[in-house]
Amino acid sequence: MRRYSTMSYPDSVWDLKVVRAKFGVGAVDELGYEVKAYGAKNVLIITDEGVASAGLVQRVTASLEAQRINFEVWDRVEPEPSLSSMREAINFAKTLRVDLFIALGGGSSIDTAKVTNLVLTHGGDVLDYIAPPYGGGKKIPAPCRPLIAIPTTAGTGSEASSAAIISLPDKKFKAGIVNDYLRPSLALLDPLLTTTMPPRVTAHTGRDALTHAIEAYTVRSYDAKPKPETPAERPIYGGANPFTDLLAAKAIELIGGSLREAVYHGWNLEARSNMLLASFLAGVAFSNAGLGAVHAAAFPVGGRFHIPHGLACALLLPAVMEYNLPSNYMKFAEIAALLGENVEGMDVREAAELSIEAVKNLERDIRIPSGLSEVGITKEDIPELAEEAIKVRRMLIGNPRPITKEDMEKIYENALENY
Repeated sequence: MRRYSTMSYPDSVWDLKVVRAKFGVGAVDELGYEVKAYGAKNVLIITDEGVASAGLVQRVTASLEAQRINFEVWDRVEPEPSLSSMREAINFAKTLRVDLFIALGGGSSIDTAKVTNLVLTHGGDVLDYIAPPYGGGKKIPAPCRPLIAIPTTAGTGSEASSAAIISLPDKKFKAGIVNDYLRPSLALLDPLLTTTMPPRVTAHTGRDALTHAIEAYTVRSYDAKPKPETPAERPIYGGANPFTDLLAAKAIELIGGSLREAVYHGWNLEARSNMLLASFLAGVAFSNAGLGAVHAAAFPVGGRFHIPHGLACALLLPAVMEYNLPSNYMKFAEIAALLGENVEGMDVREAAELSIEAVKNLERDIRIPSGLSEVGITKEDIPELAEEAIKVRRMLIGNPRPITKEDMEKIYENALENY
């Protein structure tokens, strides 16, 4: 029987993948129970020195000790972890017998645990699994060991996502591995663990979550993408759908109402709870719908200038929103309202433009730098940044408006000064 290609037809199916999660004050105290339920006897905790010095590791290990579970701790995760840092964690894990991984910390710790788990389970080197042109693009053949993610920041959404980000200093770039087998087995979300975050980290990670939510809300819809030949060929970032829209919209609303309070009153448990929930919702949304030009542009900024990922996204978001605005004025008008702006009586374009001002006002209020120029990037840097950003096709394919290298250069130029 002859097979006819379906690539000329739009997709009509969306596929939602969600990590199991426990949320609430004291959720981390149930860790030992969860580890025991997996049948694990030997656990590796991957974290960083800051989390360890804050005493959070003891919260985790107390629950494990109560269940008589053996554990080791590796607390040398780097901020924005490099390839060499990931390999160091892998080499340490290879000296142990590990049944289950626990990631405790921000996105750096969770991503390090994902990659360590991957290589320990399936062998090879980190570069084998990184997408071209920086790696071999090897497919992950089967599930990895169980991984429990316990975020101590509210922003990256890595506890919900199928992605891990690795810094490649020699390439001056941040690359990714994206596969559903990287998604954690369980996310333990305890707002108390985020109350020790300093204001600057709270601001940067919170703005990362807002970028995830806004990009997931505005990317191309699932039915604007071609129908795959088989279900296995449907991309992980499948496009926005009604469910991801619900999650992203709620995340935007929560961040608009709680990020300022979380930055300036860190012990406000309601604000911390709202931000942790928003980060998780945005993580589920973007890990299904996908991301866009903000993240494509942020990778070379972080890689070349060693700027934290959340900050890079914050600096680029207003300019990308301005570029994408004509793709869907209605959705951007809704973003303005979700961020607390009064759009009553405005026409849809005027309300949509207000979404950009709402983001800028939030950034100003939480003391995000005024633009790329404030962190040392000049107009002369733009051509090389744009050259690298335009290669990130897995992000740009979901951007709601087609984008060229020249468009990307203009985005960087506009982001030099946001306000």
